[in-house]
Amino acid sequence: MDIRNLEAFIVLAETLNYHKASQRLYLSQPALSKKIHGLEDILGASLFTRGPNGTRLTDFGQKTLDNARKLLTHYEQFKSQVHFDSKEDMVRHLYVGSCFPIHNYTQIEKQIVEKKGNVVLALVTGLSVDQQISLLNAGMLHVAVMPLSSIMAKLEPKKVFTERLVYIFKKRSHLISKFRTALSQFGNGIPAEKSSGKKEGVESTDFLNIFPIYTGDNMNLLLKTNDIMLIIEMITKNSAYTCVPKRIISAIPEYYMNSLELVETDKKIELGVVWAKSMGDHLIEDAENFSTLVANV
Repeated sequence: MDIRNLEAFIVLAETLNYHKASQRLYLSQPALSKKIHGLEDILGASLFTRGPNGTRLTDFGQKTLDNARKLLTHYEQFKSQVHFDSKEDMVRHLYVGSCFPIHNYTQIEKQIVEKKGNVVLALVTGLSVDQQISLLNAGMLHVAVMPLSSIMAKLEPKKVFTERLVYIFKKRSHLISKFRTALSQFGNGIPAEKSSGKKEGVESTDFLNIFPIYTGDNMNLLLKTNDIMLIIEMITKNSAYTCVPKRIISAIPEYYMNSLELVETDKKIELGVVWAKSMGDHLIEDAENFSTLVANV
């Protein structure tokens, strides 16, 4: 079986459009049709039907699609392993996802290199929990760091650790004194103003994954972002504030710190380190080293 025919089938099954599939595959439509017919001849059944409502997968085609994806994944892993085995000194790339840049990844990478050598941490930040889980399931991320409460029902963490939370205000903001008073009254939550005027606590987990930036006495939400430079701009220009893991502070350029005021709390959040469901054997030790170091650095 020609693996390229299998790839053509998967693309057409995802687009259900010969024109779009041909463009993605850089093939003519007749060439694409030839590949599909060739695969159908080998399998002995039709994969698609074409009619007034467009192209549709047959029942057999739907079942075959799941197996085709698994086969293609194994094939790619096989190619990767062969490539690795053929190059003793090949640099390994461990793709790491994180909802926020809270860790000293350079330090972690250095320690992993000292242990095993020839490894690069390819860090991907700014992803939501759902995006990271999708990439982990697809094998496009190897390891990810996410709030524990958001992954417990979906993935089993390899490591768990705790981060302290801190609030960031513009220096001498009139909100700081009011906030300190509210913080002492509401403990692990902060007061949120409802339209009815009634206040209630907001759990600290509401502030993670993508960080809301608030302004004004009624805590009106301006936006959500995990871009630390945008956070600083919004805080300093709009007298806004936000709640972030304390170690994110190290990502703020020093010359901005004079414009900011930090309010520390005893609030904490548990984070989990999770792995992709399938990972090359040559990366397992790197993933284990990363998981241990990121929980302790």
